[in-house]
Amino acid sequence: MVKKPLVDYQTFLIGRKPALYGNTGSPTFMKNLHLFEHYPCVTENIDIFDGEDFYLFFQNEELKETFLSKLRDVKPRSPEFHRLLGVTLGYPPLAAQFFAECHRLEEEKHIDEYERLFKQKVFFYYSGIRCNGHVNDLVENSVWLWERYYIEDEPFKVGMIEDNIVRLYEVKPYDFDELERVKQRKLDLITKKETTL
Repeated sequence: MVKKPLVDYQTFLIGRKPALYGNTGSPTFMKNLHLFEHYPCVTENIDIFDGEDFYLFFQNEELKETFLSKLRDVKPRSPEFHRLLGVTLGYPPLAAQFFAECHRLEEEKHIDEYERLFKQKVFFYYSGIRCNGHVNDLVENSVWLWERYYIEDEPFKVGMIEDNIVRLYEVKPYDFDELERVKQRKLDLITKKETTL
């Protein structure tokens, strides 16, 4: 029988993920909300869009207080907020920085730069962590995730957009040869796209 990959709330509940973020618009999150009610929580100044109530749960009070002290110096919904949120949720720092930079370019309407950066995006799926990062940081982000979230037999997948769909490549932890092949595949796709424009 094939083991189903963990999702974010499962990784949080087993104590591996430092924080969990969700909102009232997510049926899965709301169905499981009762499981998180005894964890420290923040609900103010953490929304990323209007219309829903947002929750940020923490493994312990210390993590919550650390987040709140950093949040005081950050403008809501800003690129820096997105970076802080990513790091708080347990994403690799380079991945959180990449996401924040994409957000900044989009917010400041630097469309050409944003589209160039977006083409270099890869996705990571591992042990309940779902994030994205720059293709050039693929190895470093992967190692960061493996070191923090390694669970035996948990699939590690790298995704990329191919022909307008996300294609997933499974890589065994610390299989650097396969990781390099996946990275080269993404770089080839970028080059191919640039030469056909």
